[in-house]
Amino acid sequence: GEDSVSITDDVKGADYYHGLIPRTDIEPLLKKEGDFLLRKTELTPGEIVLAISVRHNNAVRHFMVNQDQDGSFYCEHHHEKSVSDLIQYYKSTKEPLSASSQARLRRPIERPQWLLNHDSIRLVKKLGEGAFGEVFLAEYSFGTEKQEVAVKTMRQEATREARLKFMKEARLMRRYEHKHVVRILGVAVHEHPLMIIMENCPGGSLLSYLRKEKGKVALATKLRFTIEAADGMAYLHKQKCIHRDIAARNVLLSGKLDVKISDFGMSDDRLIVQDEKLKR
Repeated sequence: GEDSVSITDDVKGADYYHGLIPRTDIEPLLKKEGDFLLRKTELTPGEIVLAISVRHNNAVRHFMVNQDQDGSFYCEHHHEKSVSDLIQYYKSTKEPLSASSQARLRRPIERPQWLLNHDSIRLVKKLGEGAFGEVFLAEYSFGTEKQEVAVKTMRQEATREARLKFMKEARLMRRYEHKHVVRILGVAVHEHPLMIIMENCPGGSLLSYLRKEKGKVALATKLRFTIEAADGMAYLHKQKCIHRDIAARNVLLSGKLDVKISDFGMSDDRLIVQDEKLKR
């Protein structure tokens, strides 16, 4: 559903905002006394609130961010006009978040850059169906910038194991940088559906291009497509990445008709596993 008022743009852009991160993923991130992050959590279906999680006395404590009638935000007594101002206040004054807990904010823990929040992605239009889900043209916002991207959504519910494997794959794939391999910008894993965010290839797939332009594609162009695809594949093999499903439908074209190998590493369907427990 729509986010409640409390999740404002000043928060979405914050490095320490981790979106709907599961509680189990928080513990390992907050290592030292005073390490903290901001996240959103669903209290009851549709009721989404912000919480500050902080390590204190060797445990992770969670504090709700409340909103007053006048629109200001507070944890216990102190009010500020925005959530980021509230966090800044507690961080600079070293006041405890609550008198009873004595937990203080010391070090903001940043979200890894390749872990994107669903909040920052706006699906614009559906481009097609994939084996695991759908592909969309989307808009990715970071800071004050916006970028046109392609987003692949994963159809199944994902278990914790699947989510972690998905994150691991994405972290690896994000390191790949080659002119003939689709650039992976990151993944959004903390809400459903899981998403992979990658560079947009407006030229579509090589398969549909060859079908559409049947009989019109010069031999030199076909050779260039082949050489560029081989170049991209050689790069992936050097990175010890096995594609498992190379086909014209998985070769995309940029706006200038440069070849980009896509769907590498994600063609292994062991990635996403059904989990009965998740079906509520």
